[in-house]
Amino acid sequence: MFKAAIAFLIIPIAGIYTSYYLLGIFQAELTDITLSELCSMSYGELNRIFQEPNEVISTCNFIKQVSLLQTASTISLITSVAILALFKITSLYCGTDRNKNASIFPKLIPFTVLIIASQVLIQGLILAYLSYVVPSEIAGFYYPIISLLIGGGAAFGFFQVVSSLLTFFKKPEQIEKAILTNRENYPKLWSHVEAIANKIEARKPDNIIIGLQPTFYATSAEVKLVFEEEKIKGQTLFLSLPLMKLFNSEELDAVVGHELGHFKAKDTNYSTKFAPVYANLGKSIDNLSNTISGASALAKIPAIYVLSAMYETFATNIAAISREREFEADKVGCEASTKEGLVYSLAKVVTYSRLWNDTLLDNIKRLNNGRVTPNLSEVFRESSLYNIGKKDIDDIIDEVLPSIVQHPTDSHPPMAERYKNIDFDESQITREKIIAQGDASTIYIDNVEKLEEELTIMEHKYLVALGVVNIPEEANDDGLSNVIYSMAAAMIGADGKLEIDEVQVAEDMGIKILPDFDRVEFRRFIDNLKEIPKLEKVAEACKDFSDENKQIIYNYLEKIAYADDDLADDEKKILENLKEIWELK
Repeated sequence: MFKAAIAFLIIPIAGIYTSYYLLGIFQAELTDITLSELCSMSYGELNRIFQEPNEVISTCNFIKQVSLLQTASTISLITSVAILALFKITSLYCGTDRNKNASIFPKLIPFTVLIIASQVLIQGLILAYLSYVVPSEIAGFYYPIISLLIGGGAAFGFFQVVSSLLTFFKKPEQIEKAILTNRENYPKLWSHVEAIANKIEARKPDNIIIGLQPTFYATSAEVKLVFEEEKIKGQTLFLSLPLMKLFNSEELDAVVGHELGHFKAKDTNYSTKFAPVYANLGKSIDNLSNTISGASALAKIPAIYVLSAMYETFATNIAAISREREFEADKVGCEASTKEGLVYSLAKVVTYSRLWNDTLLDNIKRLNNGRVTPNLSEVFRESSLYNIGKKDIDDIIDEVLPSIVQHPTDSHPPMAERYKNIDFDESQITREKIIAQGDASTIYIDNVEKLEEELTIMEHKYLVALGVVNIPEEANDDGLSNVIYSMAAAMIGADGKLEIDEVQVAEDMGIKILPDFDRVEFRRFIDNLKEIPKLEKVAEACKDFSDENKQIIYNYLEKIAYADDDLADDEKKILENLKEIWELK
């Protein structure tokens, strides 16, 4: 609010001060008459009193300009103070009342847009006139180009502000890489979701979309599916297929119940009228901020600060309302399922979603190397098994409790507060239940793998369309890489156990040995230990490798064997045989 006050008040204050200063100078030269009385005289009266009446008329014209500057600056100052005060008053009045925020805030927007746009233009013109009058009348010099630049910038800034603020009036739109389901093709899923809605007495969703993003949410905004022309309207429920593969049925019911809880009567008005408009305000601020350049910057900066003040003034209300909404929805989620189902669904969302970005980055790397992943959801599930499996419960809890579940248009309180709200003791959370993979997707979706592959293709097309990926016509030669993957996997499985520590060491060291080490491809070998040939057979086939490469691979396998601080007899025997086959010293 302080920055907004400074930014919006400094120009009118400067205008008022300058006008009073200049008018004071002219008034000081008159003893028996005021400037107002002087400039109201007729030409005949001036001719009788002054030897050069035309000079007096010229001076009066200038005085009228300065008076207009004073009036415009005063109005601008009062308007600026009033609009900032209005933000504060309306915010305090609305408080945490959802209906008040939903009814007043959207109506406040058009009025604010009008005021800000007019202020940008008026204050820009005030500044342009000040750039003329101050140098010429006080300093004795004048550069017209400066006034022209400021005036032109004010006009241009006005149009940019108006165009950016027009996003207020656009219906909010959520863009998703997802597939729209229907009752005919997904009867079990729709029937189950509608059964949950009936159980908790919530409005049934108009649309259910499924994507790969590791989140669940419900929205009333229009949803634009990538590569589709028509927008989805109404109440939309987004389901994450990768997370559904990790949830059991209780966990899925809880998170679906939570999201549908936002469609209950108390929440719908707020969700449809306030939240989207507030989100649009943030977008408008970003649009303006991204276009700050040139002479129009001076005109737009005050607008940005004032809009930010409005945004921040209502942010306190939003935080409190969002907190309350999530607490209510969490209790609804417990009603739809069980308290434990909600606890572990939220814990899994937080824990596993952190790994999704790594999956995407690995996929981009693979695509640019000519390797196409057929099923990203399955890759995510497998990588989650390795990455989460090596963590102890304290590390997991430390990550979960302070975390906030991300949502495209809403904010959430920390997980610790949400657990407390449903009277759940966080010390009861177990590592085993977090890493347990339930696969609720197969219960409610037929042919899950086909859907996963469709979504994976969509992700690939999207990355290509963005220009992030450029798939080469010919893939790289993976001969050496496959040898290393095969031998490393064989070493890991030599003692009959799949140790997470060994897998981690193998991956960390593999990245150092091979610049394009591929975790996905390596884990494919790990998951198919029974199908890969014995390490000794692979070694025999690679006797023609250079001594340097042989030594590098041997050292690599040795580090894997010692990863668990225990060299098993089988591992020791493999290393000895390898030395003999490759004739290593």
